[in-house]
Amino acid sequence: MMNRVGIFVALWLMACAGASAQTPKGPASAPGKAWSAGTRPGIALTEGEVERVDKEHGEVVINHGDLPNLGMPAMTMGFAVTDRRMLGKLKPGDKVRFNAEVKKGEATVTYIESAR
Repeated sequence: MMNRVGIFVALWLMACAGASAQTPKGPASAPGKAWSAGTRPGIALTEGEVERVDKEHGEVVINHGDLPNLGMPAMTMGFAVTDRRMLGKLKPGDKVRFNAEVKKGEATVTYIESAR
């Protein structure tokens, strides 16, 4: 027989599985977009404008709004990308929506899409 903690953990895991099954994933879940890259996260995206794209170093510089999940205020900064193919269609001046996370100690764009 399961104890109360075991029951709570089992219920929590079932709730998490149900929530992730309902969370849209992938580029097809971004209606009206011109392009996208990465797996769309289940959280709100941050808006920004691409300042510079450095394909050689796998970096994009974005003038962005607040990044609450990273505890960062609005600023212009460089980000690594989880997949260099994300940089293929980006150019300075592009309006974007993106998600960033800390990966290997570095602020990294994990998803990016056109904001047009």
